[in-house]
Amino acid sequence: MKAYKSYILIGIAVTAAAIGAVGISYAVGLIRIGAAYASKVACSEIFVARRDPGNVIANDFKGISKGFDYIVISVDLDANRVTASGPFGAGRKSALHREGVGCTVENKSLKTVDDQAVGIQSGAQWVSKTDENVFAALKKAFADKAQKHRALLVIADGEIIAEQYADGFSETTPFLSWSMAKSVTATLIGAAVEDGLIDINSTPPLQAWEKDEARRKITWDDLLRMQSGLTFEEKYEKPRSQVNRMLFEEPGAGAYAATSDIEAAPGEIWSYSSGTSNILAYAFYNVIRKTGKNPVEYAFENIFFPIGADSFVMEPDASGVFIGSSFAYATARDWARLGQLYLQDGVWNGERILPKSWAAYVSTPTPKSSGQYGAHFWLNRPQDPRGDQFFDALPADMYFMAGHEGQYVFVFPSQNLVIVRLGVTRGRSAMKAVEPVIADIFQAATAR
Repeated sequence: MKAYKSYILIGIAVTAAAIGAVGISYAVGLIRIGAAYASKVACSEIFVARRDPGNVIANDFKGISKGFDYIVISVDLDANRVTASGPFGAGRKSALHREGVGCTVENKSLKTVDDQAVGIQSGAQWVSKTDENVFAALKKAFADKAQKHRALLVIADGEIIAEQYADGFSETTPFLSWSMAKSVTATLIGAAVEDGLIDINSTPPLQAWEKDEARRKITWDDLLRMQSGLTFEEKYEKPRSQVNRMLFEEPGAGAYAATSDIEAAPGEIWSYSSGTSNILAYAFYNVIRKTGKNPVEYAFENIFFPIGADSFVMEPDASGVFIGSSFAYATARDWARLGQLYLQDGVWNGERILPKSWAAYVSTPTPKSSGQYGAHFWLNRPQDPRGDQFFDALPADMYFMAGHEGQYVFVFPSQNLVIVRLGVTRGRSAMKAVEPVIADIFQAATAR
């Protein structure tokens, strides 16, 4: 057995001072969540992205929080498990990797998922014709080491015209979605709508909602548009917030989020919520299971294999349900394929994957969102009466998938263009940091 460990040695007096400063309860909660986060992320980066364990442990947790200075990470390559804890073993958490399934925090005995799609390859190829001016824009972007890009890729008229990767990453490296997974969840639902399995104006099939009159008024559409009226505490800096408990402590993310309190009637307010996305993933799981199929196999057979995106890994919670808010992995090329699918209105090689106008549906503003959100996609149209956009230098009809620390898939309908940016932007606004880079690439791509 080989193991890699990262130790930060601290004295008892320093530990006691730290705990006294923030309070014992807060410190214990922070350590527990931090350990779960560290074990999950390290596990996925090592076993899914296939990166060097020492590099991951040494570099991937810098700049997040000083709390990570107290986390000890251990990797067992034989058992496919990563364990993390605070000082003296406090708050110990582990994450287990299963081939084709990804990594899951072991919050309870993990549900067997060995019937999921594993090891099937579509053999799809994508034409690549490098445009030197666009490639020069990518090289310029990577020259600024502070940006910490990991991948930049541009698709124009259905062809790769430029791609660039940081050292240690390549076209075969799967990259973490963070909240881009929300757009994957919307795509899963779109495929089920096309198959006649889901009516987005109906109530999702959740047992906990069946006898609750108020919850029965919430539709798939309300959830996709983040206007369900359910409360959800999306505060990552608070150790015991709903989002941290859901992602790193609860065995069933969607089942947990489905119990959230109601603060308004559907459609009355807009509130961005990772809990909402996991309710959708849980409901999708229930729908597909009722057909006798496996939800992940359904995703591959109906979406990923047809578009040639066979690198996707949809990581589940301990109950076996895809964590639809946060944990999908795919190569930059396959993230681009998903964007291209929307650019082509849900059709690939003549086969309809998503309902006609599904792309228009997800990019239509949700009324209470000030124009900034569609249906699990972000929009670059004016957000308020002043006409502000997220990315001033980019077209107003652009819409995009977005994830923590600057994961983006930008879809440009008017220019028949997709741009992918994957990286680690910390300590500042990812949008503001990435905007000039994407603007330069966009200008080069549209000047061809």
